[in-house]
Amino acid sequence: MQSYLFVRKGRMTSILGSSLLNLAATLVSLMAGFLVSVINARVLGPAGSGTVAYAMWVVVCAAALADRGFPQMVLRYVAALRDQGEPAWRPVVRQAFKSFLPVVLVVFLLLLAYGLYHRTLGRPAPWIWIAASVLFLAYVFSAFSAAAARGRGRFGEVAAITAVGSLLQIPLVFMGAFLVGPGGAFLGMLTRYLPQALSLPKHLGRRSAPEATVLSPEMQSYRRSMWASDAIDIILLTRIEYLVIGYFLADADVGYFAAAVVFAGLVGQMTLQLSPAFLVGLTARAPSEGASGPPSELYRNSLRLTALFMMPLGIGGAAVVGPLVPLVFGNDFAPAANAAVLFMLASVPAGIAVVPWASLAAGARARTLMHVTLLSAALIFTLLIIVVPVAGIWGAAVVRVLSETLTLAFLLRAASSDGGPSAPWNALLRTLVAASLCGVAAFAATVVVPGIIGIVLAIGTGALVYLVAIRLLGLIATDEATRLFQLVETRLPGALRPLAQRLVELIAASPARTG
Repeated sequence: MQSYLFVRKGRMTSILGSSLLNLAATLVSLMAGFLVSVINARVLGPAGSGTVAYAMWVVVCAAALADRGFPQMVLRYVAALRDQGEPAWRPVVRQAFKSFLPVVLVVFLLLLAYGLYHRTLGRPAPWIWIAASVLFLAYVFSAFSAAAARGRGRFGEVAAITAVGSLLQIPLVFMGAFLVGPGGAFLGMLTRYLPQALSLPKHLGRRSAPEATVLSPEMQSYRRSMWASDAIDIILLTRIEYLVIGYFLADADVGYFAAAVVFAGLVGQMTLQLSPAFLVGLTARAPSEGASGPPSELYRNSLRLTALFMMPLGIGGAAVVGPLVPLVFGNDFAPAANAAVLFMLASVPAGIAVVPWASLAAGARARTLMHVTLLSAALIFTLLIIVVPVAGIWGAAVVRVLSETLTLAFLLRAASSDGGPSAPWNALLRTLVAASLCGVAAFAATVVVPGIIGIVLAIGTGALVYLVAIRLLGLIATDEATRLFQLVETRLPGALRPLAQRLVELIAASPARTG
C-alpha cells in the first residue's frame, strides 16, 4: 500500500511539475502574444488588426489540415515508448516526419502562390499572405518538434524555447507593423515559432541504417482519428467566428472580435498547455494500471485542480474585462467590451475540458473524441449562422458560452462511459461557489472605483476572497498544498520561500473533500 501511494504521489508530482513548466512558458508566451495583439490594435486599428487575426486563423487552420495528426501521434507514442530507450522511439519520429513533410510543403507552396498572385495583380494585402506561407511552415515544424520533445519528457526545454521565441517577437512585430503594415506584423510573429522549429533536427537524429516501417496500424488509426478531431476542433470550433463574422459583417467587426477574445484566449491557452503533460502522464500509466484504479484518481485530481485554477480566472476575469478592453486597446474597440465578458465566461468550461480530452486521448479513444467534436462543431456552426447576422459579435459570444458548456458535458460523459472515471462533482460545485464569490467581489470593486485603479483593486480583492473561500470550503488538502510548495520551493528565491509557506498554511486548513 505504501509503495502504491509513493508511485501515485510521484506520478501526480511529475505531471504537476511538467504542468508548471508548461504554465511558466505559457505565461511568457501569452503575455508576449497579448502585447503583440495590443501593438497590432494600436498601430493598425480595428480593420488592420482584424486582417492580421484573420490571416493567423487561416494559418492555424491550414496547419490543422496539413499536419494530418502526426504531431499528436508522436506525442502519445513517443511518451509510451520513452522508457524503452532511443532505438524504440527515434524511428517513430523519423518515419512520422517523412510522411508528414510532403503535404506540408504542398500547402506552403499554395499559400505562397496565393500571396504572389495577389502581388502580381496589385490586390490588397499581398505581403500578409506571403508572410503567412512562411509563418505556416515555421508553425507546423514547431508543433512537430514540440510534440517530440514533450513525448520525451523534455518539458523544460520546450518551455525555455517557447519563452525565448515569444519575447523576441515583440519588438519585431512593432517594427513590422509600423514600417510595413499587416504583412510586416505577420513576419514579426514568425519569430515566435522559429526557435522550436529549428530544434527539430535533434529529435530526428541521423539514420545510420535503413529502417523498416515502424508506424503500426494502431498508430495510424490513432493519427487519423486525432487528425479528424483536431481539424474539426480548430477549424470549426476554436475560432470559427472569424469565418462567419468575416462573411456577414465588416472588417472592423473582425477586429472587434479579435480584441474581445484576447483575454479569454490568455486563459484558455494556459490550460491548453496542460494537455500534453496530462496526456503523457496518463499514457505512461495506462499499460500497467487498470482503468478503475489509480488512473481514475489521477483523472479526478487533475479535473479538480484544473477547475481550481480555471474558474477564478474565467469568472473573476469576466468581472473586470469589460472596462479593460477599451483601456488596453483604445476607445475604438469599446464595442468589443460586452462580448469580451461572455468570452471570458466561456473560457471556464473550455479550460476544464482539457482534462477529459486528455483522458480520452491517453486511452486511445480518438474515435470518441472525433464524435464529440463533430457534434460540437455542428452545434456551434448552426447557431453562429443564425445568431451572428442578427446580434453581431455579442451573439457570437453567447453561442460560444453555450457551445463550450455543452462540449464539456459531452466530454465528461464520454470519459465516464464504459466504466471510466466520473467527475468529482462535489468538489467542482464548491470550486464554482468560491470562484463566483471572487467574481462578485471583483465586480463590486470596479463599480465602486472606476478606471484602472478600480481594476487593480478588483483583481486584488477577488484574489483575496478566493483564497479565503478555498480555506473555508476545504478545496485544497494540507498534504496537496505541501507537495505543491515542495515542488516549486527549489525554484523560488530564498526570500520568497517563507511567504509561500505562509500562503500554503493560509489556504489549506484541513484535508480537501474530493467527492
